Amino acid sequence: MNLHRHHHGGVSFSALLFIILSVFAPLGHGSSSPILSELNGPKLRHSRLFKSALQHQVSDEHLSDLWEPLSNQGWKPFVESTVTSSSMPESSGFIQVFLDGGLNQQRMGICDAVAIAKILNATLVIPYLEVNPVWQDTSTFEDIFDVDHFVNILKDDISIIRELPDEYAWSTREYYASAIRSTRVKNAPLHASLNWYLENVYPVLESYGIAAISPFSHRLAFDNMPIEIQRLRCKVNFEALVFVPHVRSLGEALVSRLRYPIVESIDAVSGTKYIRQVVDTKSGHGAGKFVSLHLRFDKMAAHSACDFGGGKAEKLALAKYRQTIWQGRVMNSRFTDEELRNQGRCPLTPEEIGLLLAALGFDNNTRLYLASHKVRIYTLHFDSILYY
Repeated sequence: MNLHRHHHGGVSFSALLFIILSVFAPLGHGSSSPILSELNGPKLRHSRLFKSALQHQVSDEHLSDLWEPLSNQGWKPFVESTVTSSSMPESSGFIQVFLDGGLNQQRMGICDAVAIAKILNATLVIPYLEVNPVWQDTSTFEDIFDVDHFVNILKDDISIIRELPDEYAWSTREYYASAIRSTRVKNAPLHASLNWYLENVYPVLESYGIAAISPFSHRLAFDNMPIEIQRLRCKVNFEALVFVPHVRSLGEALVSRLRYPIVESIDAVSGTKYIRQVVDTKSGHGAGKFVSLHLRFDKMAAHSACDFGGGKAEKLALAKYRQTIWQGRVMNSRFTDEELRNQGRCPLTPEEIGLLLAALGFDNNTRLYLASHKVRIYTLHFDSILYY
């Protein structure tokens, strides 16, 4: 299986392994790495299965099916409302939400914010996207999504404004960060019910004309919601949220580069180096196709109490993550590592991911990309995928 990073069209599996081993240092970029003394530490846990996977022959018919889009399995769009649109009643006030997490969490939060504005008959202020502590991305809603399209698609469902009127201009992120404010709702439970918002947020709107909800990730339940609220969530996600043109263009360029990477070649006669785009590196069913994996090698692995068999250096890295990032909230488990794994509480290791890909039918001619932030732990386990 050919492994690439999202960088200049990809690098080879062994080159990636060398690069990672060279720069790895737990929670830092020190010049010396304790990992170098433990290159032989991790061992394959499932070597027999790997050998079996390498020997397994996949039929052309199965390979063809592997790359085919999934059938809809009876699923149908859930965005068309059966309720005829009419003029909206007078707004009960303004709703602000401050969304943290990654883009996927923020997208879910936007869907929930629209639903809550509908439930409370409130006017939604374009959501504020917090700066993610990992990516340090300062992009605003307007930088990512087409605001005009968002407002237009939802114009018959809720009222949306870009900015608060002057009389509420004081209601900012900085205002709520500096002190306890009566207009801020910060105790919304995870997956709160419709009634919770009616009982706890609507009175704030009645008293002050505005309510700012923060934190807001996963703060609205999925179960026991009116059918029209569920339809509205789907409408936001699949119709209202559209990327701005330059984001769409960038995404199309990235996919094209992943399908047909740029490689460096050397002219056999002159020895001159040049770059070219690989178009037909693969024939048949896998032509122009790739697999992208997000293995969550970073702090999320440390959030579990599992051991990944990477030796002393890996254990030190995990311990530092658990102390500095998770602030001691990940304690020693009363279960052994084997018991945790049997209970399904441990993230899959790269070795297990390789086995999963093999079981699905991907062979070692598949172009595989790793999507990640900073690979810190599991580092030595890359040899298991390399082995595959």
